[in-house]
Amino acid sequence: MKKEWKQYIEVLSRSKPWHELSSDRGEVRDGHYSWQTLVDAELPFSTQLKDYIKNFIGDTEYINDGYLLIKYEEGDYIGEHTDSYGKSIVTYVCEIKPSLCGSQLLIENKPYGEVYYHNDTKHEVKKIERGTRISLTMFGRPLRKTLI
Repeated sequence: MKKEWKQYIEVLSRSKPWHELSSDRGEVRDGHYSWQTLVDAELPFSTQLKDYIKNFIGDTEYINDGYLLIKYEEGDYIGEHTDSYGKSIVTYVCEIKPSLCGSQLLIENKPYGEVYYHNDTKHEVKKIERGTRISLTMFGRPLRKTLI
């Protein structure tokens, strides 16, 4: 993803409220982090970003309804899980701001700064020891096929 897009998204995220989720309160299975939504109207490069993600994934058989920003501050993490609980078929993740400790999204213990995966892929983010990590996530829903 373009560096200037990442910078724009990070600055934009500072002007919006974050919503906290915690397994201590039963809101997620295993983790603690904050999130906020990001919609197309907030991005002057929305069309280009959608095209970029489609090219990165190499597939257009999904619907992109918008984005989720996920923020991990010191002590935050998300335990190993899949995204199969929702209606998504593919997930795209790009690190917008790296943590100072270098904690990244892990798939099969391999770190990724930008990646896509299918909804049944196990992944996690280990506990943030220093700094704040922000990532942009897109959950692609299946296209609805209509019969004529």
